[in-house]
Amino acid sequence: MNNADSASQSVQTMYAERFATDLTDNRAEQKELTAQIERLRARLERLRADETWLTGMQAALPGETAPPRPRRAPRTGEKPAEADTPAAAPVPGPRPAGRAKARPSRARSGGKKAAATATAPLHQLIRALMPLGEPRLVREVHAELTEAHPERGTSVQVVRNTLETLVKRGAVGKGIQKGTAMYTATEPAPSEGEKARVAG
Repeated sequence: MNNADSASQSVQTMYAERFATDLTDNRAEQKELTAQIERLRARLERLRADETWLTGMQAALPGETAPPRPRRAPRTGEKPAEADTPAAAPVPGPRPAGRAKARPSRARSGGKKAAATATAPLHQLIRALMPLGEPRLVREVHAELTEAHPERGTSVQVVRNTLETLVKRGAVGKGIQKGTAMYTATEPAPSEGEKARVAG
């Protein structure tokens, strides 16, 4: 009887140790996967922010009002797709001097300015909203951006990523106050002439 009890306890101990080991491995793997998911989520947010910035930079190039569409060579004998035809229409030719700045171009200035704002690089809009030397919270910058440019519809995370990009470029400084990140402009905001040149 003692031998049977001893064998039973030995089996129970063996299973208990195995279950404890499996449980520890399970929890460790969960922790590792959770960390990987967080890293991937952060990476995705950075890529989205980079996409927004790159799209804005591309659209701000002279003569570009929207990201260019892929074009196929017209030598294949096919009739050009109708979707490609409107894309070529907005590209302006050489502007005549003198009368080009009269009433028609002035009438277009409002729409052109709105389009430039909608396609302007996000970092440029954010930098223009930050007074030199005044610390700002991410949420404060996001609120000011939303108020000034409601058409952008940018999230707090994208604003944070853009500010971090500006920190890497040296245009904005970063400090920690009471455990909270504060961002301070270290360079003057772009002048109106520079904005106009970038916006095209």
